[in-house]
Amino acid sequence: MQKKPEMEQIQQKLEQYLLSRYHFRFNVLTEQTECCKKDADTPIYKVISQRTLNSLCLEARARHINCWDKDVSRFVNSEQMPDYHPLLSYMNTLPEWDGMDRVTPLAQRISTKDFWVNSFHRWMLGVTAQWSGHMARCANAVAPMLVSSEQGRCKSTFCELLMPDSLKDYYTDSFELTGQAGCEQKLAFFGLINLDEYDRLSPQKLPLLKNLMQMKKLDFRKSHRTSYSHLPRIASFIGTSNRKALLTDPSGSRRYFFAEVKEKIDCSPLEHKQLFAQLKAELDEGKRYWFSAEEESELKLRNQAYYALPTEAEMILHCFRLPEKGEDFKLYSAVCLFNILLKRYPAAMRGITINKMGRIMNSLGAERMHTTTGNMYKLVALAG
Repeated sequence: MQKKPEMEQIQQKLEQYLLSRYHFRFNVLTEQTECCKKDADTPIYKVISQRTLNSLCLEARARHINCWDKDVSRFVNSEQMPDYHPLLSYMNTLPEWDGMDRVTPLAQRISTKDFWVNSFHRWMLGVTAQWSGHMARCANAVAPMLVSSEQGRCKSTFCELLMPDSLKDYYTDSFELTGQAGCEQKLAFFGLINLDEYDRLSPQKLPLLKNLMQMKKLDFRKSHRTSYSHLPRIASFIGTSNRKALLTDPSGSRRYFFAEVKEKIDCSPLEHKQLFAQLKAELDEGKRYWFSAEEESELKLRNQAYYALPTEAEMILHCFRLPEKGEDFKLYSAVCLFNILLKRYPAAMRGITINKMGRIMNSLGAERMHTTTGNMYKLVALAG
């Protein structure tokens, strides 16, 4: 049996040898130690599997270090391994920005409309802030949604294109809303979650999604663990849909901004490092990464076209629309609206009461004004 000083000498020689030949790091997301050879032309880290562990042990023994696999395991699974967070590390090692705007041309691959370009830029700032771990104020709670009924427009390909090649493992288009704990864990693991074919999500699960999108602090317990993990949230959301009528909850409509994809998206490669270097530089200059209350109000207004509405709400929107900021409007009571719709759509109005009209107007986000004659709603009448 080896004596303690001899065992300590073997462990010391083993560690010195391994550190002279390899770089080691502990991936805090996968909770696995990774290594790469120091003399490699292109450093490629790989997970230390049992096979790798055995190879390291045999390599050391070939150098006359009388160790066993348990000695190697003790070392590589110790706190001597420096923590490594893939996304935080990526953001911390970016080059200096060369001054060329790459965000605007990227947004314009989808749409050249100012609102889309500005919103996409704001969202990308949120993505960058989240990957950098600088989300003191709020989470990136808004998601771009690419809509097209035509197949082959490369919507999903564009979403994946946003992830740098070295971070592809932290992109997913598989996000099942099956339980809050599992979903929270994914918010800490993935950098970008694509809600692919959003129109297939069950309406009953959308409140959970809305809650997750707003979540900044994560406290979840991994399987077979008794303690809770406190990793930062790094995930941002993006989505695709084959249908336009998507939104069912007006209170959650400010969580999305839409672009209708008119033609096949240009998915040529990106200069990811300079793209994110630009966004990081803009954040360092104090550029805002969250949507203001005014911008969220504009999102809600623009998103009216994307509601999946009950018949009675659709009838109202055939006759009226919500006024834009600063636009002239007229006031209508629930009784007045009821009578207008009854005259135009008598058959469809069966079973609809005046009280229900008020609830419908609230669900549409119509601004209500209290008057001496009761509640009135600010609306703009449509021609016809």
